[in-house]
Amino acid sequence: MSESRISGWLARLSDPGGLNRRSSPPAFDAGDEAQWLRLLDEAGSHNVRPAVVRNLGVELRESPGSFIRGTDAETAGPIRALMASANDLRLQDVSRAVLLASVARQILQAIDRAGLPATLVKGVDFAEKAYGGLHMRSFSDIDLLVRPEAEADLGEVLRALGLEAHEPPGKRIDYTERQWTRSHQHGGLLLVEVHTDVVHAPELRARQTLTYDLYADPAAGGITPAGRMVLAGLHGATSHLFGRLQYVVDGLMIARMGVDADELRVRAERSGALLPVATMLRLAAELYGCGSSRGLLDALGPVAWARLERRLISAPMVMSAKSVHRWRLLPQRYLYRRLLRMTGLPS
Repeated sequence: MSESRISGWLARLSDPGGLNRRSSPPAFDAGDEAQWLRLLDEAGSHNVRPAVVRNLGVELRESPGSFIRGTDAETAGPIRALMASANDLRLQDVSRAVLLASVARQILQAIDRAGLPATLVKGVDFAEKAYGGLHMRSFSDIDLLVRPEAEADLGEVLRALGLEAHEPPGKRIDYTERQWTRSHQHGGLLLVEVHTDVVHAPELRARQTLTYDLYADPAAGGITPAGRMVLAGLHGATSHLFGRLQYVVDGLMIARMGVDADELRVRAERSGALLPVATMLRLAAELYGCGSSRGLLDALGPVAWARLERRLISAPMVMSAKSVHRWRLLPQRYLYRRLLRMTGLPS
């Protein structure tokens, strides 16, 4: 019961656009402090805490009894303590986002001065372009996508900004990402990941790919909502097998930007990304009732293995991806990975 209740509240509170009224989970008891603190922890693990905290505040103002059962005397103290903890965590998330965005702008300015074919992807870009601001999307690093022949020159730019390169371990030498770090003034490490392909694993890159030329080059259409949708789908599927709710919410928010359906199909096909994009759009439609996502999914047309895919990566499975029982779902994820190796670009 506790697992389904936490999943239900995550679904209700995790839409950056407001309360997801499709989900109506049962309330917690006034003494269930450990359970609602677990909700905040799982929201952090799913990288959806900014929306969860904001929507939790709305829920507690509009209908506190729907979240915590009890008399006013019993619930007033727990509600104050919960929101104090939640807002403190949200402040930490936003502070990290602002710090990373500031460094990202410095890097982009240096890239522009050097005239390099490289661009910002995922975290900062999604937050500012699709979510409405840094306060609504969690991210922990800066991601850059670069044309392979310019990677060395980009490394010089990063080195001049005080970042240090880290050689990947032997088993990841063939992956298309490299890490750069530097200490920051508030303690800890600032991480920049440089990608030459959004798809990292060599065995998947034979079937799915998204390079700088496919994503950002004007000849391929440049950076558009459709391109971001393909990027989000590939990232959620090939790097993480939809192991966080954030990957679904990324698709949800990009769909709400307004995505050209014809362009999306063309760009998904040339990246071998029809299955990943279809999975992300289906989940956004199922979990949040997003009509834009459903319309884009229908516009994709037939997608190979769609009937099996929806049984492997189900909405409840995504919601449980950070629960204590997540290990039970690993076989489904690995079967989905096999599907990715069977679909996409011709072998």
